[in-house]
Amino acid sequence: MNSIYRSIWNDKTGTFVAVSENATSAGKKSSPGATTVVGAVAGNTRFALKALAVSLMMTFGANVFALPVDGVVTAGGASFSSTASSTTITQTTSNVAINWQSFSIGAGEAVQFIQPSSSSVALNRVLGADPSNIFGSLSANGKVFLVNPNGILFAPGASVNVSGLVASTLNISDSDFMASNYKFSGTGGTVLNQGTINADGGYVALLGASVSNQGTIVARLGTVALAAGNAITLDVAGDGLLNVTVNQGAVNALIENGGLIQADGGHVLLTAQAAGYLLQTVVNNTGVIQARTIENRNGTIMLMGDMQSGTMNVGGTLDASAPNGGNGGFIETSAAFVKIANDVKVTTAAPFGQTGTWLIDPLDFYISASGGNISGSTLADQLVTNNVIISNLAGLGNGDIFVNDAVSWSASGAPTTLTLNAFRDVNINAAITATNGSLSVCCGRDVNVNAAITTTNGSVLLAANRDINVFATPGAITTTDGNMTLCAGNNVNVIGAITLTNGTSDPTRSLGLALGLTLSAGNNGTGPGVAGGTVVFGSTPATVTGPNAPVTIYYNPVSYAAPTNYLPNFVLVDSVLTQFMLVFPDGANKTFDGTTVATFTGLKGLPPGVTLGGAGTANFDTAAVGTDKTVSFTGFSLAGASAANYAFANSCCGPAVRRTTANIISALPVIPPVPPIGREDFAAEEIMGPEGFAPLTFAITPRLMPRIDLAGLPPQLLSIVPVVVPPPPPLVEEERPPIYVPPVRPPKQDRN
Repeated sequence: MNSIYRSIWNDKTGTFVAVSENATSAGKKSSPGATTVVGAVAGNTRFALKALAVSLMMTFGANVFALPVDGVVTAGGASFSSTASSTTITQTTSNVAINWQSFSIGAGEAVQFIQPSSSSVALNRVLGADPSNIFGSLSANGKVFLVNPNGILFAPGASVNVSGLVASTLNISDSDFMASNYKFSGTGGTVLNQGTINADGGYVALLGASVSNQGTIVARLGTVALAAGNAITLDVAGDGLLNVTVNQGAVNALIENGGLIQADGGHVLLTAQAAGYLLQTVVNNTGVIQARTIENRNGTIMLMGDMQSGTMNVGGTLDASAPNGGNGGFIETSAAFVKIANDVKVTTAAPFGQTGTWLIDPLDFYISASGGNISGSTLADQLVTNNVIISNLAGLGNGDIFVNDAVSWSASGAPTTLTLNAFRDVNINAAITATNGSLSVCCGRDVNVNAAITTTNGSVLLAANRDINVFATPGAITTTDGNMTLCAGNNVNVIGAITLTNGTSDPTRSLGLALGLTLSAGNNGTGPGVAGGTVVFGSTPATVTGPNAPVTIYYNPVSYAAPTNYLPNFVLVDSVLTQFMLVFPDGANKTFDGTTVATFTGLKGLPPGVTLGGAGTANFDTAAVGTDKTVSFTGFSLAGASAANYAFANSCCGPAVRRTTANIISALPVIPPVPPIGREDFAAEEIMGPEGFAPLTFAITPRLMPRIDLAGLPPQLLSIVPVVVPPPPPLVEEERPPIYVPPVRPPKQDRN
């Protein structure tokens, strides 16, 4: 591969693209009118870089020939010296912070930092209103931070040679900087590189609300990061590595690479985060990003968009290969919406080692000839030299993967694997064909096979948390010189044809699966009984031909006393069928105690001829109250005369974990005893007569009356323990001496 590139404008895509140094452009063209910066066009969001570049050049052109002006040291120590065409900053402390009125370098001008060591850092903060225009040379034996909220341009012809560079439109305080607490924040602006930046063994970080590279950035054995947001934290990990975290997104955050980014033996990160769920971000690559393996250090390339509303357009070249030895690297392209260009070139090939991996992590994902996230032919081209993982999470979409366009590939070197991991369903609606390749599927609900799956010198794994549905003839699965496993939490429904010829123990082709054909149902651990999941065949028998092709079935029978005979569902040649009924440890139901510890006492359904043995451990998935909760266990075994006919249920995706289910009920609340009620617990209340007369009696009411709040009791208590509320004692009258009330006489004047 030609490793020398330059950028030219592509009118068709509306972006700069990296091309060979010998490529020619179409020449200058007259503009038909004003150019508008557009965030999204017909559902395919682009970085309208041509307009951006013109805008920046016009803005930055105001002070092209101006060296840094009016430097003031605000922390640390440094001195300045200047000539007509150069400025030298001599740093005397490990860290120094300098405020400038402006910081630009004209063509033919130079700024040099002389620093105590390569780990020294100089912060240069611009307080004036002008952006920073770097047309000339910037050099340092240490690291240079340039902060200008008005924008930063490294123009064509600019040359930067440093141990590390941070160019940011976000600010950082002196106190954080001097403490190496690199927290940047602000409203953000534009950072654009059209020049050449080199930080051999160090790092280059371009930070702002919109960041673009159309030139060349090289950080061999180091890190190159382009990050868009309003708050970003940098963590220097040593050995030239840099961790970048976008703490707060930006409105219309944009990242673009149309040039060359090269970090062999290091890391490349392009990341943008939105300021809110309803605001879009864009990460575009039309250029070349290279992070090859060197000196036994694998390269990584990570293009990370917002997982709620971000759009990522993946084109150009992503190269994390190992052409000169070692293993291939790792590439990730993740955003809510990921669009793969038909002409993309992705490679993690390793002729002398293990092939690397490309991870695509969106929401819903469609493999379609048009209108989807990637075409079948484009995906197939990348599988020739890469292991490809398509994995999604629940979000604005459902978490489904659809194969609606045929995918057919033959790996050129080591075998490769297509992995489909879905939060919900994987729907295979078009044929998948692999030579020297394998297919691995895992999903949170169903795998639906509506088209043929064929592998040669490779294996097939279909794993579902609920059902696997291999539908009629179009859903046939054929494996030659490989293994096949269908594993479901509930049912494995085999309506289409299954054909396996010769299993394999070759670790590069076996996917780590058991030899031959394995059909395993009911692995969520909710059995026994067919309601807990079993293997169901249609009218078409499965054909299995050896050698190295045993058939193994794990299932829930209708009854342990009447095992299912699956032999009539097979045509076996030099192959043997073995069946296991699933059993489930029992006795783990308990009252809530705040722990996950579970204790078994036997097996559910009392299967004949087998008992639970061993001294293992078991734990609920959580300590919370609930029914049919998953209990994972290890260290237990099966004993008894018929133990060989049974097996425990294991999880289908990820590490094998044995499972059963049990309940945790609420703890009964403690009700305080009701104390006896004596005379001293009653209070007297006087009942008054007419005004001016003595009270006639006293009413006696209880002072202590226990109250039970039925609404606050859990349902378990109301259904188990009867609640008795004692009636209040009757009202009694206290005996008192009679009170003399004189008779009522008429007024004296009325007497006769």
